Amino acid sequence: MIAARRPGVLITSVERDEQRATEAAKLFAGVLDVEILYGDWTRIYERGPYDLLVVDGGGNGKKTSPADPQRVLRAAGRIVIDDFTPMTQWPPLIGGQPDTARLAWLEHPALLSTEVQLAEDLATIIGTRRP
Repeated sequence: MIAARRPGVLITSVERDEQRATEAAKLFAGVLDVEILYGDWTRIYERGPYDLLVVDGGGNGKKTSPADPQRVLRAAGRIVIDDFTPMTQWPPLIGGQPDTARLAWLEHPALLSTEVQLAEDLATIIGTRRP
């Protein structure tokens, strides 16, 4: 993402693991407009709204308390939430129970979202903030 961005586009990463945040900050120390923040997922609110937000990893930003798209995305901004197994039915289930993490994004009233299967065992949700 860093290599493909236009000049002046800020890339922000929030890392919840302190050692990973420190190492990432060292790796990108000489790269303009790249910042690494240490903390939990709620730190995304410090830098938004975003044109594109990628929610990766196991933080609660994509689970029980999803980020508020109206706060973190500009109008028509995009969000990508990855690391799902592809759904095989509707409503989606996980362990025989409703997949509340997936449903929170797919049915969020501020988003127009869909799931995209990337591999046999991998899917992502892509959403666009409604105007």
